[in-house]
Amino acid sequence: MRYFNLTDGVRSSRVEILDEAARTCSVPFRARPADPGRGVAFQHMDRYFGGINVTQTALDNFHGFRSANVARRDPMPRLILTVSSGPYAIEQNGRMDRQRSGSMVPYWSRDALRLRADEPTQARSITVTMEELGMPYLFLRDVMVRNIGRSPLGPLVDKYLTELAGLPELSEAQAAALAHPTVDLLRALLTTAGGDEFLSRQPLSQTMGMRIMLYLRTHAGDPELSADKLAAHFGISKRYLYAVLARMNVTLGEWIRTERLSRAARALVNPANALVSVAAIARMSGYPDHSSFSRAFKQQYGCTPSEWRLRTDTDRMIRQTRITLPEIAEISSETRH
Repeated sequence: MRYFNLTDGVRSSRVEILDEAARTCSVPFRARPADPGRGVAFQHMDRYFGGINVTQTALDNFHGFRSANVARRDPMPRLILTVSSGPYAIEQNGRMDRQRSGSMVPYWSRDALRLRADEPTQARSITVTMEELGMPYLFLRDVMVRNIGRSPLGPLVDKYLTELAGLPELSEAQAAALAHPTVDLLRALLTTAGGDEFLSRQPLSQTMGMRIMLYLRTHAGDPELSADKLAAHFGISKRYLYAVLARMNVTLGEWIRTERLSRAARALVNPANALVSVAAIARMSGYPDHSSFSRAFKQQYGCTPSEWRLRTDTDRMIRQTRITLPEIAEISSETRH
């Protein structure tokens, strides 16, 4: 995971710093202030899930451009999907999308490109190689530089990218395990936006389990997390939710309890939390009631949370039963065969 904040540099050098930051992106381009008379803002987070690049950027007074010569020399054609929450302009091949309230726009790396944000805006992007996406450009060109956020899967993909970008640090294996279902969901969005709803149903269904587990990992600390809330979030019935989880050998209540206790156990021994009370850690882990947290913790680990803090690292070397993202990905893969 890589972070970049333009405010870290002195104002006189920000134009050069902005251009250098743009050149190091997964699809390199050039950048400068849209208005040379105003200050520029560029805060950027960049991370990889296997070969998929996900970025989250806050920008203002920004003009990015990629020349036709640079684009033609790209040895690995890639598709970029950018979701903006404010005024942002994307221009390629004579098409321009300029929305005041945000948009979801696909474009690719093999043609000249212009990006512009005259006002503060947030942008999230996902980049994947055309080879991994596995969709012909002749099909995709009809949706390129079009706002496809209004398609049936637009809101779903928007939520998914937000959750993906907001995940805590993952191991290389955990991050790579998310690549396949992410590509499937992106493919479903593009086929739906292109008008072929039949083609989109299979990848959407195949990734449901992974998307549910991703949501659970992101919201495990929410004390109101429940089957009702999950079903409503994904627009499915509770019966279907339980069926999807059962195919992955996941029991919802047990998974939530184990995940919360595992997070609490790690938080209790983190030196950064030395002055944080047990009750506060219980709340952060999804347990608003201190007494119920203590009972559950003692049942899982054989001691109270306060005693756990006092134990040595050797004493704490007990197995914490957790279902990880790679395991879920593996189970999901097995259910498809």
